Amino acid sequence: MSTPIFKKEHPTKTNHVHRYHHWLTNTYVQSTAFFLLLGIFLYTFLFSTYPPIHDAVHELRHSLWIIPCH
Repeated sequence: MSTPIFKKEHPTKTNHVHRYHHWLTNTYVQSTAFFLLLGIFLYTFLFSTYPPIHDAVHELRHSLWIIPCH
């Protein structure tokens, strides 16, 4: 049987894996991503004029008294 030329992975590959794992588990990155998605969600459902979304939350917009829709 032939033996592989390279017996172990390139060291920079494992460094990138550890770097990105640390970046994704960072609390600041997670909280920023959460609040960004929350902002997109709230904007979509409270301020969007896209008809299917607007019609679904029309009564909510009027009951809040702070979001004009007409």
